[in-house]
Amino acid sequence: MAFDVKKILDELETGAPVGPGVPFWQQESWEDPEGFIAALAAAHTGKGAPLKSRTGQHYDFFHDLVVRHSAVDRAALRVYDRRVGWQVLSYRQLHEQSARRATEWARQGVKAGAKVCLVYPVGSELLVSFAAALSLGACISFLPAQGKRFLARRLAALGPAHIAAEPHQAALLEGFEKKLLQSRGQDTPAFTSHTYKPTEPVGLLFSPLVDPPATPVPLLAADAWGGALVDGLLTLGLGAGEHLAAPGYHLLQHLPAFLFATLLRGATYLHFELTDLEAQPALLLEHPVRALGVTPALRDLTLRARTPLKNVAHWFRNPEEPLDWQSWRAWVQQCGLSAVPSSNVLVDPSAGGAVLVSPRRVRDVHTEAPPAPGRRWALHDVNMSGQLAPGDLGVFAVLPHEARPRPYAVLTRSYGVYHYGGPLTARREGRVYLVEETAEAVSVLPFVRGATVVTSPTGGVAGHYRYVLLVFTGAQAAQRGPWLQELRRFLELELGAEHLPDRIEFIPLYARKVDGQVDSVWCQSQFLTGALHRKSSDPLFQALTQLRGRLLEKEERGM
Repeated sequence: MAFDVKKILDELETGAPVGPGVPFWQQESWEDPEGFIAALAAAHTGKGAPLKSRTGQHYDFFHDLVVRHSAVDRAALRVYDRRVGWQVLSYRQLHEQSARRATEWARQGVKAGAKVCLVYPVGSELLVSFAAALSLGACISFLPAQGKRFLARRLAALGPAHIAAEPHQAALLEGFEKKLLQSRGQDTPAFTSHTYKPTEPVGLLFSPLVDPPATPVPLLAADAWGGALVDGLLTLGLGAGEHLAAPGYHLLQHLPAFLFATLLRGATYLHFELTDLEAQPALLLEHPVRALGVTPALRDLTLRARTPLKNVAHWFRNPEEPLDWQSWRAWVQQCGLSAVPSSNVLVDPSAGGAVLVSPRRVRDVHTEAPPAPGRRWALHDVNMSGQLAPGDLGVFAVLPHEARPRPYAVLTRSYGVYHYGGPLTARREGRVYLVEETAEAVSVLPFVRGATVVTSPTGGVAGHYRYVLLVFTGAQAAQRGPWLQELRRFLELELGAEHLPDRIEFIPLYARKVDGQVDSVWCQSQFLTGALHRKSSDPLFQALTQLRGRLLEKEERGM
């Protein structure tokens, strides 16, 4: 099919719909994604340096993301450090530093196809190592430097050949110290950048959308390339030197997709922590932002600070987050965004970028989320029987789906308009909560006699749940305050603060077990029906618990 990319871009920039439902060009892109991506690649370069990659044939990411832009001092990354202020890494610096690092890593045995895990926060070290790994043809994984148990489980599942991390993070990588790469950056560049084949994995990612969440899933080179082109040009509308910012966005879900899209366009990734913005709301106003990802936390922060966002050209939100209509409308009005285009954007890292995207338009907050341009997809039966949805409601799946993670997002279609309908099963803003890992972690604490995590509907927005950690304490005397403090501290150290449950309930009973494991199905039913609460205060169950506690104590002493 023939695609008029200039006309498509003009339509998106004006923000005016040409008719109801999904634009005709977008529907055609679903039928011919290869032709659509090729048309975008041809239009992408413009007056800049040519691309070395060829759609459907081969991809030189290092050249097209870094080398093409290295002749100018345009910023590739702008990150805020509370100690020294804004830190800038230009494309020229990125090219020089990553080329030196790649040479150094090559001498340490990093080869094409090797699994290299990057354990960094967002910053220049992450970006330099990311570019170095691409230049060598490595298969890249990301992990945040948080939680010893969190990291250990994923590194064991990944089995990386090499790990790149800052020296002070070595304490978190117990058992994997020998795989740490040295990154002094003193070697003279001497290598030729790698060219990936379309089906070659450029990444093995720990996507929080995958169940179980500690399973690495491949990101193929063709998906990474196509996603970067579509998101850079259409979803985010980035131009050379323009800023993309998504403070508070989940790193494992949105990286490396946002980095691919930003660097391919020669744009700048702008990063700061929400805690820094809380202290200095004006940080958000110091640079013009072409595309701003807004979480409920960022919305509430700027709403409280009454921050006028006059420097934002387009803002987007994740449709999987709770949709508080009143708060979003108040935010739009108070921050002066009533005339600014907005969109819903759902990113799947294993697909290389956005998979559900609403057009950039000036309009009210909404639930519209059609499949992204350039994607083959299908609506499957909600019973997951394998057949296609018989009606206008189904589970969205990127095709081919056989080798991809299990689909979970429900879409509804009404008069040609697609709306996000929530997850098929309980999730936290689309992400899989670490149910088993949380229960397993706290079970080692001395006062825990059994633990499990149960889900409870919020009663508010459909499809949103709260996660409740049930801690069975048996016949011990209750010490709720100290126990709660120790649990929270322990989970933050072992798994990271983001994985804290919504509630923690101490149950002065012994959990039912099957084959030595807590019966999570029984616990879920007993908690939601209130049976656990009633038993906790029933004199009969209290007496039985005390008796059972004494018997267990005798067994432990060998009596």
